[in-house]
Amino acid sequence: MYFHYSSSKSNILIIMKLMWTSVFIFTFFKFVRLELSPDFANCRKDFFYQETAPILPELKSTTQICQKLGNKSYFATEYDTEKRIPLYSAYTLSFEKCGKRENDWFFEAKLADIDDPNMIEMDYENHNYSRTSIYGSRQAVEEDFKQTDYDKGHLNPQMFHCESSDSRKATNTMTNIAPQYFLFNQNIWNMFETDLYNISKVYCSFEGARRFYITGVKPSFSDYISDGRVNVPTHYWTAVCCDSSGVKGANRSAGWSMAFKGENVKNSTIYIYTIQNFFPTDFYKLFADYTDENGNTVSNCLFNPTKADTITDEIATRTDIHYVKVKTSVNNSNETNDSFDGPKNRNEL
Repeated sequence: MYFHYSSSKSNILIIMKLMWTSVFIFTFFKFVRLELSPDFANCRKDFFYQETAPILPELKSTTQICQKLGNKSYFATEYDTEKRIPLYSAYTLSFEKCGKRENDWFFEAKLADIDDPNMIEMDYENHNYSRTSIYGSRQAVEEDFKQTDYDKGHLNPQMFHCESSDSRKATNTMTNIAPQYFLFNQNIWNMFETDLYNISKVYCSFEGARRFYITGVKPSFSDYISDGRVNVPTHYWTAVCCDSSGVKGANRSAGWSMAFKGENVKNSTIYIYTIQNFFPTDFYKLFADYTDENGNTVSNCLFNPTKADTITDEIATRTDIHYVKVKTSVNNSNETNDSFDGPKNRNEL
């Protein structure tokens, strides 16, 4: 903190109060470092294919967060402070042996008007996390989900992070969750996440491959919980990029990409898209173009369209979960109204 010196008693009292507040916060909260980063400047290279964030024109008035724990970045989130939900989280996947599930939960400090570049671990014994507290001013709180049919649905799933306990803890931030209907979350979406992990392990574990994921939501126009505080998304979606741009030899062209979407309801279906059918226009770009040393350009991480089509066909044949392969684009499909709605202008804290 920086103060302009003044000899007035009122200013001295203000300074003492601010210093006492800082001591109070430091004493009672356990801090985990997290960073707000305009346009993901400090984590683009770690969590986005070709170090490029998605182009989604509906992203308006959103905040970009590089999610850090223990001075290590674990994923990135585009957050809507008006709807109090993340619009997407971007992350990667490794295949280390997983440990136990972590149950600690965190807040983004600056979204609670605390001038500190840290995520704060919840301390229920010493603090009030009500909707009217500073913690609920621009993000959801536990109270918002009470007496509803909605779970705190992770965008970046904890089960995808087996490299350390911190990597799993980092997913438990209120800026990575949105209201997810409990039966959708605990049944079909949970099975889908398991299938996606297994598919990635089978088809994208060759040497040199990198795996990039973006999981997002489609905000509803008027469906909210907690007296209009927290938007209830109509859909959850995930896009996958198996990046083979850094691979040597025959597997250089073995990469693929695809996307999935499910409605946030009880008896949902997971729709499967080849990536060129998910966002087919130039106004949307989930994965950047890549041009190799020979001048060949790969769009949307689709190194091998035939392989991507084969994998989507294989997934669609599953009988224990309702998968449907979509032949037409998201924006033209009859199965849902698919305009993705977002806030108005990008904003940085």
